Amino acid sequence: MPELPEVHTTTTGINKEVVGLKITDVWTNYNSSFHAGKNNIKNPSFFVSFKKEVAGKKITSASRRGKNVLIHLENNKTILVHMKMTGHIMCGKYKLTKDTKDPWKATEPGPLRDDSFNKWIHFVCVLSNKKHLVLSDMRKFAKVTLFETHEKSAHFDLKNLGPEPLSELTPLLLATQLSKKPRGLIKTVLLAQSIVAGVGNIYSDEILWLAGMHPERKVKDISPAEIKKIFSAMIDVLETGIELGGDSMSDYRNIHGLRGGFQNSHKAYRRTKQKCLKKGCSGIILRKVIGGRSAHFCDVHQK
Repeated sequence: MPELPEVHTTTTGINKEVVGLKITDVWTNYNSSFHAGKNNIKNPSFFVSFKKEVAGKKITSASRRGKNVLIHLENNKTILVHMKMTGHIMCGKYKLTKDTKDPWKATEPGPLRDDSFNKWIHFVCVLSNKKHLVLSDMRKFAKVTLFETHEKSAHFDLKNLGPEPLSELTPLLLATQLSKKPRGLIKTVLLAQSIVAGVGNIYSDEILWLAGMHPERKVKDISPAEIKKIFSAMIDVLETGIELGGDSMSDYRNIHGLRGGFQNSHKAYRRTKQKCLKKGCSGIILRKVIGGRSAHFCDVHQK
């Protein structure tokens, strides 16, 4: 699932490529009876109202909250996209074909057309410059909805999110947030979006490796000095993830359909049975399921 660096990279791309353009039309083939009555475009009746609100409106900016992409419109509405497990947003030239399985095709050579991870188009915004802002979502788990921009802090998908690591968090605030789950294991607690917004499985492994913290340590047993190490590692790892354009070990691609580079810098995530890369450490990276999620760590220097 795209985490903070991937969502940041996506919003940066949207701000560079489509701000100032109008959405002239929207399309989707999401349609699920499970979402009947819900406020997202997988509910056909919601999509009808969604289309009326966004068609003809100018995109003014994009921002991020947790793992959510927020696309702001001139009519004080905001499109929220949560890319979930396999979603990513791209921009380019596409055409609608008669292919019932994958009807939208990129029209120019390059990653948008040639990378198989980019072909699962289920939501399209037609733009006033004749390009398209599209959502590729292989497993169809992504969420797209619309809300009044001024209601952001109270919106269902946003109101319970914890502080932003790179703009709001401090060591003291991190300690306060972690203390809300004193008996929780640090790996699991870092994944709780109500504690810290935007950190997921990949970056939590990398943060704990850098901080020298065992993922099964209980929060109540972590000292203030160790929390400062976690905070420092969090900033370091997330900023590196952004600098490298996100992690594309799996499906994620940026707005141009290109892979990020953070997967080439992993110290723990998916390095099972490989030698620990910490200088002077003799450990081997282990994998263990903790709280239903895979954790990768070195049990020699992570204590």
